[in-house]
This record gives sequence, C-alpha cells and structure tokens, in this order.
Amino acid sequence: MKISCDIIKDLLPLYHDNVCSTDSRKLIEEHLENCEECKSELKKYDTEIKGVNNMEEAKLLGKIAKKWKNDKKTAFLKGTALVSIIGCILCVIAYNVNGSYIDKDGYLVESFGFIPLGFLFAFIALVSVIILASIAIIRRYKRR
Repeated sequence: MKISCDIIKDLLPLYHDNVCSTDSRKLIEEHLENCEECKSELKKYDTEIKGVNNMEEAKLLGKIAKKWKNDKKTAFLKGTALVSIIGCILCVIAYNVNGSYIDKDGYLVESFGFIPLGFLFAFIALVSVIILASIAIIRRYKRR
C-alpha cells in the first residue's frame, strides 16, 4: 500500500519517540526503505533532540522557569494586596454613605456588615504586604 510522504512525516515524531503502534511502525519502516527524503527527515529529529541535551541550556531554562514561577507568586501577592486595599476603602465608603438611623420602632439601623468586612480586607492587605516585603528582603540578601 502506497502512503504519501506527508502522512509519514506526520507519524515520524511518534516513530522516533517509539510511541506509535506496531502496525504504524511497520508501515513507516516499509516507507523509509524506499524514500530518502523521509529518512533525512527522521535524521533531523535525532540531531534536534541531541542539540537540546546541552546541560548549560538546561540549567538556563531551569533558572528562567524558576524566576518566572517566583514572579507569578509576587504578582499574585501584589494583586491580592491591591484588591484588598480597594475592598477595604470601598467598605469604609459604603458604611459612611449608608449611614445609620433609628427607625420608628426605636431600633438602630446601620450597615454593620461593612465594618468586619473592611477589617478583613485590611488584614489580608497587611499580610500580603508583609509577605511581599519579606520576599524582597530575602531576594536582596541572596544577591549578595
């Protein structure tokens, strides 16, 4: 059965990584016996894979990944602090805008829920800022 080179080229990565089925493997090997273009394509996979195994490149990529992961944590903490500060300010504003009054039965009516919510936002912001400052200090000492 004649298979086009395009189909074989699609299957070559699977063949190279030894993850294709035995039927596909046989089909590819039969095609490779007669097709020099596909053989050279398969050899390119070997050279590309060997080029990536450079330990210096792997270490560099590891450092970049670690820095990116640390930057994600820092960005998350900054976002948490910012949103918490805004939430705290909005709770204070909402409490003051709604105000309080005494209804006709003599009960005090106020938006008391904004007070603990505002304190919660303030606490979260404070914790986030303390963690960010700690991270900055630790990074500064590691650089020395």
